[in-house]
Amino acid sequence: MADKMIALRLDKDLYERITEDANRENRSVNNYIVTKLSEAVPTNNLDQRQIVGSVVGGDKINMANDLIEVKGIYYRYDLLANDSVNSKKSYQVIKANGNILTIQELKSEK
Repeated sequence: MADKMIALRLDKDLYERITEDANRENRSVNNYIVTKLSEAVPTNNLDQRQIVGSVVGGDKINMANDLIEVKGIYYRYDLLANDSVNSKKSYQVIKANGNILTIQELKSEK
């Protein structure tokens, strides 16, 4: 299933609070909002409840086999930006669909 893009209106104060929290957690505003919504909206899928939102070090991603280790279990993965994996960076699971996880590199601190 493809990601759905939406326009979202936020008042300035709320957006500033979200931006501050996202920066504090070393995340993009989009990733922060998606993570918070994923946590708030219940799902019946066990993988979604236990894995989405997990942060994984790049050293847990095996590009040769296209596998990622999350909580001791190996999954296939799809890197959101289609970049190469950097073993020194951290990645967050943003979606689980069966045994395929969509991951996104966490934003670096400035």
